[in-house]
Amino acid sequence: MNPITKTFRAVLASINKAWMVGRMSFALYNGGVKNLYEAGRRFQYGDRSAIWSFVGDSRFDATQATRIELLRKIRYFEQNSPLVQKLADLFEIYAVGPNGLVISPNSEDEEWVTNSKQWYSDWGQQPDLSSLLPLASLQSLSARLWFVDGEVFLLKTRTNTAPYRPRIQLIESHRVGTPSQMAGQEGRTIIDGVEVDLKGKPIAYWVQDGFDAADYTRVPAENMIHIHEPSRVGMYRGLTMFYAVLNVLHDLDDLMRMEMIVAKDQADTSKVIKTPTGEAIDPEDPNGWNPQVESLDGQANPLTEFYRRTFGPTTKMMKIGDEIDKSGPERPTVVQQWYWKFLHEEVCNGVGIPLVMVYPESMQGTVYRGVLDSANAYFRSRSALLSNAWKQVWEYVIGFGSQVDVLIADKPVDWKLVTVRPPRAVNVDVGRNSSAMLAELEAGTRNFADIYAETGEDWREKLEQKAKEAAYIKKLATKYSVEPTEITSLAVVPPPLVAPPIPLKKSGGPQQRAELIEA
Repeated sequence: MNPITKTFRAVLASINKAWMVGRMSFALYNGGVKNLYEAGRRFQYGDRSAIWSFVGDSRFDATQATRIELLRKIRYFEQNSPLVQKLADLFEIYAVGPNGLVISPNSEDEEWVTNSKQWYSDWGQQPDLSSLLPLASLQSLSARLWFVDGEVFLLKTRTNTAPYRPRIQLIESHRVGTPSQMAGQEGRTIIDGVEVDLKGKPIAYWVQDGFDAADYTRVPAENMIHIHEPSRVGMYRGLTMFYAVLNVLHDLDDLMRMEMIVAKDQADTSKVIKTPTGEAIDPEDPNGWNPQVESLDGQANPLTEFYRRTFGPTTKMMKIGDEIDKSGPERPTVVQQWYWKFLHEEVCNGVGIPLVMVYPESMQGTVYRGVLDSANAYFRSRSALLSNAWKQVWEYVIGFGSQVDVLIADKPVDWKLVTVRPPRAVNVDVGRNSSAMLAELEAGTRNFADIYAETGEDWREKLEQKAKEAAYIKKLATKYSVEPTEITSLAVVPPPLVAPPIPLKKSGGPQQRAELIEA
């Protein structure tokens, strides 16, 4: 052992011993020996590795440099890792849904509700200031950016020309930061691009302007919707949901790359020819042909060409007696595959999505339903945060639109009361849940809004459609003089059974008489 290291460890041991003696003496003096928290000891002296961390406010844990580095890594994996791609797709599907987060006004003014829904639907055909994407696509994109980058910003803006329609603009995480000229205020009046007041409340955001991102624009907080989920008090910026497993993703990527190198080497080195010299030399040729060089006239070694034609272009040459350590065809081994699956599960646990949703496989029914119930709670909580953000968009759009369009100008008092329809639940099992939901509906413990919410549908639209169908069925029944149940019944009523005629058997003889055949 290095003498310096030995001395250093001896000094640390002495300090630790003195600290323990002092702690025990203090405990005895203050009423007896008390249990010590082993994890509370900073130095474990070889028992465990050192944890280089400190306790402070969250703004010091995740600085702008730290956030950018996390962002750089996760964007690489989002572009190159199928696992991250699948997890992001699942988050989009079950946090937003294929049709987006549909907003339904709950005002008692039915006429205004109808007009506002139509106005908002028309606006949603082209709501973005800088793209042609529809509203549902923007909502899916905002969910994906939140999942991968850890945050996304929605800027409330409008068009520059008449009739000055309201618009929104999605801003990615890397475009919000502290300008260089304000670096001296970092950590005090501005924290990673978020300007705060004396109480720490955000009052503005500094956004890179234009395609070249050369300048910064100060955007008041009331014009910006910041979608993120802080994990600590005073956390002003969002971190990627993969922050706890980015190193695991990196290790998994390295392992798979290394195994691919071995697999390619196995495929490339398929045949080895052993010769006395380790070279393809024709013993009958007095000049001795070397396979690595060509003749003066540009022709290759005839013997080398013979080996290539016979055994393939990847044939290797070795001396007799030499050995090559070549892995067998069983790689990757069962243990390696298990470990890769374990790492995949670690990544899924890190973001809260179960592995079984990424790689579906056979699982016992009760356990599988429990996993899906847990996943459904996860997606519902994230969907609720997105719903709150898009509620703010709805209030901005309708509030702005009521000033330029007479159809929705006369807003009722309760115009801000809305319901956001979440996407279809993860754990909806029609075969298992249908009868239970109907029984609960009949007993009065559930209502239509609850049931249709699990399938991502609007109960008003469904009940109105049901009423239209019932009225039309009654109209058809009157027109054709039939019972309504004959139209709605899906079962085909079979015709009545008719007994088949009894066949006759004629007996021979002069008086041809018929005899009944027993059925």
